[in-house]
Amino acid sequence: MFATGLAGATLATGRLDGWESLGLMLFLVAGTLLPDIDVDGGRPQRALFGALSLVAATAVIALLPASYNHRVDWLPQIEPIGCEILALALLAWFVVRYPLAMLFQRLSRHRGLCHSLVVGLCWSLGWVYVGLQCLMADVLVVWLQGVAIFLGFVIHLLLDELYSVDINNARIKRSFGSAFKILQPDFPLGSIAACMLLGMLIWLLPYPEELLQWLASF
Repeated sequence: MFATGLAGATLATGRLDGWESLGLMLFLVAGTLLPDIDVDGGRPQRALFGALSLVAATAVIALLPASYNHRVDWLPQIEPIGCEILALALLAWFVVRYPLAMLFQRLSRHRGLCHSLVVGLCWSLGWVYVGLQCLMADVLVVWLQGVAIFLGFVIHLLLDELYSVDINNARIKRSFGSAFKILQPDFPLGSIAACMLLGMLIWLLPYPEELLQWLASF
């Protein structure tokens, strides 16, 4: 419901078209799923590492030069990209999809660092950086997509905390306070790394002039 309201509100401003407003709704929904990537075997985690493995394989094919030195007559359909490039792409897909995912499962725990506001900001600003560097999208649209991700992330954390309060029995569950946090104090290395990543993104990103002007127009 909130996502639909956000899409309708941005469409009403006249600055975005229907597809761009619909995209903001999808980004907000995606943001609500991100805190649960620390659930081992959960759909958000599988979807994330599945997407990252495809990105890794595509990056290998796109960035590494194709080799034409070794012709393979019985596989002419893959000759343009080279057998070596294809093998490296499959290796990159496998490493990200399985060993890296298993390492993430070992280092993370549910409602840990992935439920922190700093990590939420890293997701948000990380997408803004990728969008501005790699996509031919409007600057304002990319910034709004980042904001939508962070709003969805915060909504998830708040709903988790509200669920920790048992209104009927007038008691607070033991899980209260574990979902909404700035950092994870008992994981100092991960918290420091998240802060360093956030600081680097803030340093690299340009001043959000378009976003501030859009907000000031209301």
